[in-house]
Formats: sequence, structure tokens, C-alpha cells
Amino acid sequence: MKAPLKSAPILVLAFAMSFGVFAQDPHFSEYNASPLNINPAMTGMFNGNYRFTAIYRSQWSSILKDESVPMFRTFSASFDLRLPIGGAKNKSYDAFGLGLSFLNDKAGESEFGTNGVNLNLAYLKALDKQGKNFLSVGFQGGVNFRSINYSNLRFGNQFDGTGFNPQILPNETFGDDHFTFFDIGAGIFWYYFPKKRTNFWAGFAVSHLNRPDQSFYEGADAKLFMRYTGTGGVQVPIGQQVDLLPSFLIMSQGPAFETQIGTFIKLLFESNKPQGNAFYIGPWYRIVRGEDKSIASDALILATRFDFASFSLGFAYDLNFSELTAATNSRGAFEVSALHVGPFTQKPKVIYCPRF
Repeated sequence: MKAPLKSAPILVLAFAMSFGVFAQDPHFSEYNASPLNINPAMTGMFNGNYRFTAIYRSQWSSILKDESVPMFRTFSASFDLRLPIGGAKNKSYDAFGLGLSFLNDKAGESEFGTNGVNLNLAYLKALDKQGKNFLSVGFQGGVNFRSINYSNLRFGNQFDGTGFNPQILPNETFGDDHFTFFDIGAGIFWYYFPKKRTNFWAGFAVSHLNRPDQSFYEGADAKLFMRYTGTGGVQVPIGQQVDLLPSFLIMSQGPAFETQIGTFIKLLFESNKPQGNAFYIGPWYRIVRGEDKSIASDALILATRFDFASFSLGFAYDLNFSELTAATNSRGAFEVSALHVGPFTQKPKVIYCPRF
């Protein structure tokens, strides 16, 4: 059965985007909802004994909804512990962070996929006796599995003038359809809260320090670019029950560059409980570096979040401003995230961290 000629640009776009992921890691608009993927030094950096996070992203459904091409989707989950050094009764606020994270990413017609499991270890050092100023160093190591489905790919020479013809052989030479590689990364993170509703944080991390080979062809050399990630933000009260939380993310990986900046407005249900129930809403703006090395607008992100007891639930939607706007009608990606922070039987020491 031949595909209509009008669908060809969509299929070519899907094919190109499938292989475009070689150059850049998957990303999330709600980057603070996936801390272990951003910086291993954020492992254990929370107010509690354990933390569970999960986030799901789906994008380009507006382009591919009428095609057989699956959507681009990414899922990540993590679990990490804050382990006080010397036990909970020790007067020191120093702690170890121990975490495990999982990432699943699948892209387009080729079903180009990544499954990864990473182990994180961090040391959180209190820089004062009150436990208000912390410096953390973290390391990450893991194993990743890449895969691709060549049978779903369509090539230019398979179009017979009126549509796609699967009877025409692509005459392409394919490599393996999967491979496994090991990956390591490291980071540093600083956090300071002078008051319950006032805090500052900043971090820097480097991923893929070992630059693992990404080629599906044996003997070829396609090293994964190292990824440099910088983050920072503040939380300040601007009203009796209103806080402002501006923050930024900067990522650079080979030719790919991304900056995201914005702010949450946090509405507290009770002003004397900074870790209590709250509602967040705010805009974020993402810019990227194009193929011609020029800086271009990519998306306006509308995000919201709810804190209830020890749980948080977040939502985000990307309004696309890139060169794909004509095809997407400005509809980009949708995300949903969940977080739970809790204590064990013994109440943890309070450090008033934001719920990363």
C-alpha cells in the first residue's frame, strides 16, 4: 500500500528527528522534577530521609497524529536516600546521598531507544553548625542500552514518484540494532537557606566523562559528547503567603546548546509552613543554538505544580516557537511529574530544601 505523497515531508521529518537525538541527551522542561538526571550532587539534597520522583514527557504528537509514526516519549524515575553520617542523633548535618535512577527514551519511526540505569553517590557537607549552608559533591555511574528498528525506516529512493513503495529496496547497509555502553558523570552543588522561606542554590555537572562510543557499526568511532549542565535559583517571599522562585538551566553538549529560564509563583496555604501545602504556577522560556550557530527561540513553557502533604504533582506544556511551528501549530510537548519525600520512623533533621 502506497502512502500519500503529502505525507512524505512528515516521514522525512520523523526520520531526521530520530537520528537527531544522537547529538543531544533527552531533556525535560520540568528539570527541577528530575534532579538526579541533572546533577548527581543533588542526590540526597532534600528535607527528609527518602525521595521518589517520576516524570513523563510526550512530544511532537501534533505532527505525527495522522501517521503510523509513534510519538517521541521519555520517562524517568528515581529513588534516593539521605543518610546522616553518624546516625540521626549525631549533631552534625553532614550526610551521604545514595540514589538509583532509570531513564527510558524512544524516538520516532526508527524507535531509536535508550534504556539506562544509574547509581548516584553524593557527600553533603554542612558548612555551618546550624545546617543552613551545604556543599555537595556527587558521582554517577551506570549502564545504558541503545536500540533501533531498521525495518521501520523509509528512504528517499523508496518513493516511486507518487508515494512510498515498500517493494523498492533501500540498498542501505545497516549495523547492529543494539549495543550497550557504560557511562559516568560528576557534579557539585551548593545550597544555602538563611530563613525558612529564603534560599539560594547553584550547581554544575559534567555527564559522559568517559565519552562512550555511540556507533551501531563495529569498528566505527562515534564518541558521545560530554554534557555540561549549570543550574541555579532562589526562593524569596514577596507576600505573606506568596514566594517567588526564579531559576535557570544551561546545557551544552557538542553542537547543541540550550538555556531555560523562568519563575514559579508559589502560593502557600499557610505562611508558617514553608514545606506545607502549596500551589505553583509560572512561565519558562527556552532558547537553543541552531545549526548556523545562531541563538533562536524554541518554546514558551507553561507549568504548574501542587504540593500536598509529602506529595507533589506537576504539569507542563511547551508552546513551540522553533522552525517546526508551521508543522506543529505551536503545539510542542506535554509533561507530568510526581514526587514524594518522606521520613522513616524517626523524624529527620529539618534543612528546608525546595522540593527538587
